[in-house]
Amino acid sequence: MEDNEVSYTSYSQKHCEIVENGPEAIKKYLSESEYGEKRSLLFSLDRYLDPYFGYNLPFFDGIILLLQEQLFKEQDKDIKDDIVQLLTDYSKGQLDYLAEHIDKIDTHYLADALYAIGLTYNKKYVPLLMNYEHHENQIVQRVAQDALKELSKI
Repeated sequence: MEDNEVSYTSYSQKHCEIVENGPEAIKKYLSESEYGEKRSLLFSLDRYLDPYFGYNLPFFDGIILLLQEQLFKEQDKDIKDDIVQLLTDYSKGQLDYLAEHIDKIDTHYLADALYAIGLTYNKKYVPLLMNYEHHENQIVQRVAQDALKELSKI
Protein backbone atom coordinates (compact mmCIF):
# COMPACT_ATOMS: atom_id res chain seq x y z
CA MET A 1 0.00 0.00 0.00
CA GLU A 2 1.29 3.47 -0.84
CA ASP A 3 1.89 5.99 1.92
CA ASN A 4 -0.93 8.31 0.85
CA GLU A 5 -3.58 5.57 0.72
CA VAL A 6 -6.08 5.05 3.50
CA SER A 7 -6.70 1.56 4.80
CA TYR A 8 -9.95 0.33 6.29
CA THR A 9 -10.16 -2.96 8.17
CA SER A 10 -13.20 -4.61 9.67
CA TYR A 11 -14.22 -8.12 10.56
CA SER A 12 -17.38 -10.18 10.34
CA GLN A 13 -19.02 -13.08 12.11
CA LYS A 14 -17.04 -15.37 9.78
CA HIS A 15 -13.77 -14.07 11.27
CA CYS A 16 -15.12 -14.53 14.79
CA GLU A 17 -16.08 -18.12 14.03
CA ILE A 18 -12.59 -18.84 12.72
CA VAL A 19 -11.05 -17.49 15.94
CA GLU A 20 -13.51 -19.46 18.06
CA ASN A 21 -12.48 -22.64 16.22
CA GLY A 22 -8.94 -22.26 17.55
CA PRO A 23 -5.33 -21.93 16.42
CA GLU A 24 -5.48 -24.51 13.62
CA ALA A 25 -8.41 -22.75 11.96
CA ILE A 26 -6.64 -19.40 12.35
CA LYS A 27 -3.42 -20.82 10.90
CA LYS A 28 -5.24 -22.31 7.92
CA TYR A 29 -7.05 -19.05 7.22
CA LEU A 30 -3.88 -16.99 7.47
CA SER A 31 -2.04 -19.33 5.13
CA GLU A 32 -4.78 -19.41 2.49
CA SER A 33 -6.26 -15.91 2.56
CA GLU A 34 -5.48 -12.72 0.75
CA TYR A 35 -4.15 -9.52 2.34
CA GLY A 36 -7.48 -7.94 3.38
CA GLU A 37 -8.86 -11.13 4.86
CA LYS A 38 -5.69 -11.72 6.87
CA ARG A 39 -5.87 -8.20 8.28
CA SER A 40 -9.55 -8.65 9.14
CA LEU A 41 -8.85 -11.88 11.00
CA LEU A 42 -5.97 -10.28 12.91
CA PHE A 43 -8.21 -7.33 13.74
CA SER A 44 -10.83 -9.71 15.14
CA LEU A 45 -8.15 -11.32 17.32
CA ASP A 46 -7.81 -8.02 19.16
CA ARG A 47 -11.33 -8.54 20.49
CA TYR A 48 -10.62 -12.09 21.65
CA LEU A 49 -7.22 -11.46 23.21
CA ASP A 50 -8.06 -8.23 25.04
CA PRO A 51 -9.09 -9.02 28.64
CA TYR A 52 -11.56 -6.12 28.54
CA PHE A 53 -13.96 -8.14 26.39
CA GLY A 54 -13.97 -11.06 28.84
CA TYR A 55 -13.09 -13.88 26.47
CA ASN A 56 -11.09 -16.50 28.28
CA LEU A 57 -10.02 -18.66 25.38
CA PRO A 58 -8.70 -22.06 26.46
CA PHE A 59 -6.29 -21.86 23.52
CA PHE A 60 -5.01 -18.33 24.19
CA ASP A 61 -1.38 -19.52 24.43
CA GLY A 62 -1.78 -21.43 21.17
CA ILE A 63 -2.86 -18.24 19.41
CA ILE A 64 0.12 -16.34 20.82
CA LEU A 65 2.47 -19.08 19.61
CA LEU A 66 0.81 -19.07 16.20
CA LEU A 67 1.24 -15.30 15.92
CA GLN A 68 4.93 -15.61 16.78
CA GLU A 69 5.40 -18.26 14.11
CA GLN A 70 3.38 -16.28 11.58
CA LEU A 71 5.59 -13.23 12.12
CA PHE A 72 8.47 -15.16 10.56
CA LYS A 73 6.39 -16.59 7.70
CA GLU A 74 4.52 -13.49 6.63
CA GLN A 75 5.93 -11.22 3.94
CA ASP A 76 3.55 -8.24 4.06
CA LYS A 77 4.66 -5.29 6.21
CA ASP A 78 1.15 -4.28 7.31
CA ILE A 79 0.30 -7.81 8.40
CA LYS A 80 3.60 -8.12 10.26
CA ASP A 81 2.84 -4.80 11.96
CA ASP A 82 -0.56 -6.15 13.02
CA ILE A 83 1.03 -9.30 14.42
CA VAL A 84 3.68 -7.36 16.33
CA GLN A 85 0.97 -5.13 17.79
CA LEU A 86 -1.04 -8.14 18.99
CA LEU A 87 2.05 -9.73 20.52
CA THR A 88 3.03 -6.47 22.20
CA ASP A 89 -0.42 -5.89 23.63
CA TYR A 90 -1.44 -9.41 24.69
CA SER A 91 1.44 -11.85 25.02
CA LYS A 92 1.32 -11.91 28.83
CA GLY A 93 4.50 -13.45 30.27
CA GLN A 94 6.02 -15.50 27.51
CA LEU A 95 7.32 -15.12 23.96
CA ASP A 96 9.66 -18.08 23.79
CA TYR A 97 9.36 -18.74 20.06
CA LEU A 98 10.12 -15.11 19.24
CA ALA A 99 13.04 -15.08 21.67
CA GLU A 100 14.47 -18.32 20.26
CA HIS A 101 14.27 -17.07 16.66
CA ILE A 102 15.09 -13.39 17.21
CA ASP A 103 18.28 -13.69 15.18
CA LYS A 104 16.15 -14.55 12.12
CA ILE A 105 13.79 -11.60 12.35
CA ASP A 106 13.82 -8.87 9.73
CA THR A 107 15.93 -6.02 11.14
CA HIS A 108 13.00 -3.65 10.60
CA TYR A 109 11.13 -5.54 13.36
CA LEU A 110 13.99 -6.18 15.76
CA ALA A 111 13.29 -3.23 18.06
CA ASP A 112 9.56 -4.01 18.12
CA ALA A 113 10.25 -7.68 18.86
CA LEU A 114 12.58 -6.78 21.73
CA TYR A 115 10.02 -4.32 23.03
CA ALA A 116 7.35 -7.05 23.05
CA ILE A 117 9.74 -9.42 24.81
CA GLY A 118 10.52 -6.75 27.40
CA LEU A 119 6.81 -6.23 28.05
CA THR A 120 6.48 -9.83 29.18
CA TYR A 121 8.39 -8.75 32.31
CA ASN A 122 9.91 -12.21 32.32
CA LYS A 123 13.44 -12.29 33.74
CA LYS A 124 14.37 -15.33 31.68
CA TYR A 125 14.77 -12.94 28.74
CA VAL A 126 17.47 -10.85 30.44
CA PRO A 127 20.38 -12.67 28.72
CA LEU A 128 18.71 -12.17 25.34
CA LEU A 129 18.14 -8.48 25.96
CA MET A 130 21.72 -8.07 27.15
CA ASN A 131 22.87 -9.25 23.71
CA TYR A 132 21.26 -6.13 22.23
CA GLU A 133 22.08 -3.44 24.78
CA HIS A 134 25.10 -2.35 22.70
CA HIS A 135 23.61 -2.99 19.26
CA GLU A 136 24.74 -0.77 16.37
CA ASN A 137 21.17 0.41 15.82
CA GLN A 138 20.45 3.00 18.50
CA ILE A 139 16.73 2.26 18.58
CA VAL A 140 17.36 -1.44 19.16
CA GLN A 141 19.96 -0.54 21.77
CA ARG A 142 17.59 1.82 23.60
CA VAL A 143 14.71 -0.67 23.58
CA ALA A 144 16.95 -3.40 25.03
CA GLN A 145 18.38 -1.06 27.67
CA ASP A 146 14.92 0.18 28.70
CA ALA A 147 13.63 -3.38 28.97
CA LEU A 148 16.60 -4.39 31.09
CA LYS A 149 16.05 -1.38 33.33
CA GLU A 150 12.40 -2.36 33.85
CA LEU A 151 13.29 -5.98 34.53
CA SER A 152 15.85 -4.94 37.12
CA LYS A 153 13.03 -3.35 39.14
CA ILE A 154 11.23 -6.68 39.51
